[in-house]
Amino acid sequence: MNRTDKQNPATAATLLSWGSAANLLSLILAACVLASSASANEEQRGAFPAEVPKSYRVECGTCHVPFAPDLLPADTWRQIMVGLGRHYGVDAAIDTREHAEIEEFLVRYAGHGLGTKRNGDHLRLTDTLWFHRRHGRVKTLFKYPLVGSKANCSACHVHAEDGRYEEYTPLIFKYMGRSR
Repeated sequence: MNRTDKQNPATAATLLSWGSAANLLSLILAACVLASSASANEEQRGAFPAEVPKSYRVECGTCHVPFAPDLLPADTWRQIMVGLGRHYGVDAAIDTREHAEIEEFLVRYAGHGLGTKRNGDHLRLTDTLWFHRRHGRVKTLFKYPLVGSKANCSACHVHAEDGRYEEYTPLIFKYMGRSR
């Protein structure tokens, strides 16, 4: 038997470690792709689908900006719709047909994995982990009289009523101490 026929334990260990390193590198790359995809999806949250029922904009937009359905998960939207008779201290009950149309729209386009939590007996978009991550630096801005509430998205976001939050009003630039 010559030297090439014998398996060198050091060579086998080196090959094994290179194989393990390649597997580890593949796992790291896959994790990076998934993380960037999740981050991109988080940045895209809040966009309205093409077909938004008029009843949703009218009924929900009377008191506040009608929120894009992907900002809350389906179970949360269902609970909100069940509680419209006592919707954050207001009787927001609507007729059966509109109720069914709006709930179906919200559930069909609901978000996933948004980390909602309960606030007393209310479910609020402003209590989601997503909201806190996006607004943590500006939370004192909600105390400004021009803003009034966390639900007043239009105070800081120019196109909030269309579910687009990337363009800011002059108020946010003034608060952040930057110019456009």
